[in-house]
Amino acid sequence: MPMARQTRPLASALHKVTEKIYRKRGFASAGVIDNWPAIVGEELARHTSPERLGGDGTLRLRVDGPLATEIKHMEPQILERIAGYFGYRAVNRLALIQAPLEKPPPQEPAVVRILDSDSAKTLAETIDGTRSADIKSALARLGKAVLSRPRDG
Repeated sequence: MPMARQTRPLASALHKVTEKIYRKRGFASAGVIDNWPAIVGEELARHTSPERLGGDGTLRLRVDGPLATEIKHMEPQILERIAGYFGYRAVNRLALIQAPLEKPPPQEPAVVRILDSDSAKTLAETIDGTRSADIKSALARLGKAVLSRPRDG
């Protein structure tokens, strides 16, 4: 009897792909980069971006515009936030790089989609036999996204 293949979460596969990229930039993981807004706050994260973490614990931080002086004065608080977030002193000092940040493209407004009654009924009947509430909910969202059509403006 052939062995069944065990599925793995997508996050674990992505981790293997991105690990080399983060290590090249001096990060043991994506933690500092991915969690930067949670670590320093949304406002500060809009004007800063971690670039590279050196082996000596120096975090190269890209700073947008003329904020470098202000960020330098905030260095002790930023270092404490990083240490508090990770539970240890992951960064010893900041090296500021005054340069423009990559701005995320503006998000387009979400398209309002409607599901006609026949499609809604078919979807409900199709997923009715699903026992797990979580899976049933996910299938309902997926089905609605696939079967619905954009509402005419």
